Amino acid sequence: MSKIQFEIMRNGYNRYQVDDCIGRMSDDLDELKKKLELYTDRCETLEKQCQDMKEKYTTLSGELRMKEQAAEDIARIALREANVIVATAQDNADVIIQEALASAKQILLEVSKLGEETGEVKSRMMEQLEELTNALESFEVPPLPDLSLLKD
Repeated sequence: MSKIQFEIMRNGYNRYQVDDCIGRMSDDLDELKKKLELYTDRCETLEKQCQDMKEKYTTLSGELRMKEQAAEDIARIALREANVIVATAQDNADVIIQEALASAKQILLEVSKLGEETGEVKSRMMEQLEELTNALESFEVPPLPDLSLLKD
């Protein structure tokens, strides 16, 4: 505020000027009190909002930590399960390979036996064919009668 000066009158200052100045100052003071009250209310509201935000942050931070821990646990469990599945698959593959080898060995034995039987059948057929050839060679055709006898 600027320095206020009043007219000097007999027995003091000009009463109307002083009253007018006091009235303006009183109005200014009332206005400043209202602004102070408004700012105080606003400050309290903002402090409450700030406190609420801090509580929400704390809550969300805790939830985030829990969810991160849960995600890590799930990842560990999934890795363990994957390892179990891989181990089981390897065991199953070993069993399948052993069964396939046993089946291949059995088939090979059967093919070998079939080859031997085929050789035996072939040799018997060759013997029979030779006997048949000998029988055909030893077969004598009787002499043909004279065809001229048929003409008369």
